[in-house]
Amino acid sequence: MFSSTLTEIERSFRALLKRCLHERRSCLHEMARNRALGRLQEDMNKTSFFKILADEDLSSESMRLIPNDFWTRSECKNLPPKVTLKVAWGSSWTVNLSTFMGFYLMERKGWKKFLSDNHLGDDEFLTFTNQGNNCITVDIYQKNCIEILKPLNTSSSNAKNEKMSCVDPVIAESKMKKKVVSNVNRASSSSSSAPTFSLTIKKSHLTLLIIPLDFANEHMPKGRAKFVIHDPKGKPWDVTYVPSNASKLFSSGWRILAKGYGLAVGDLCTFRLVKPKEMVLEVLHASP
Repeated sequence: MFSSTLTEIERSFRALLKRCLHERRSCLHEMARNRALGRLQEDMNKTSFFKILADEDLSSESMRLIPNDFWTRSECKNLPPKVTLKVAWGSSWTVNLSTFMGFYLMERKGWKKFLSDNHLGDDEFLTFTNQGNNCITVDIYQKNCIEILKPLNTSSSNAKNEKMSCVDPVIAESKMKKKVVSNVNRASSSSSSAPTFSLTIKKSHLTLLIIPLDFANEHMPKGRAKFVIHDPKGKPWDVTYVPSNASKLFSSGWRILAKGYGLAVGDLCTFRLVKPKEMVLEVLHASP
């Protein structure tokens, strides 16, 4: 009899425990649902728009334009001459505003710095959300749909720069000049008839490469075109050439090429146009 009573108590306890766990789980689900609905309602009260950094001039008016409906009427009346763009990891950029045909534009200098500092220009998807107080949060998604939640790693180029800084500047400059002269002479002697141009890589060049206007106007296509750029050994990269009235540049594909070449600030690049839409790129690295 005692054993039977103990079994009944155990069954009752298990039933009670099961019911309590079910009620607790339902309560947690309800709390989670309410939090999600709260966030959804909060986001619904904020205006947003998006941009896709596709194959075009990333500093064009269309890329820098902010829709009129992004701000309320009261905000538009008191709109400041600048806004703050803030990304997921807390960094922010101040960008001046101007007007264009009744629309608001982010001015070119601040917008290009935002793109350059975040190494953007490879078909990323950006969402802009109005947080009020002249602050806009920017969520960045790579073309593989993964959100960027921390700064992209640029330690390799920084390490190269630090290594250069340890060298005596007089000796480094002397060696650099000798290498540059040797490289230019070698390039010109190998194909004296092919049009060439050279430039030293800056930080902005790791995302987009602006081509000298004189060279572009004389030798490059008048419209957008796909180029093949390969190294002296023949390895190719596909890059999109995008001309506009303000600039001529390599956009989509250039960032991948720069990474493949291991380009860093200070490297000397010599481009040789071997066919109407084909180039050979020779690189003299600032730090071997």
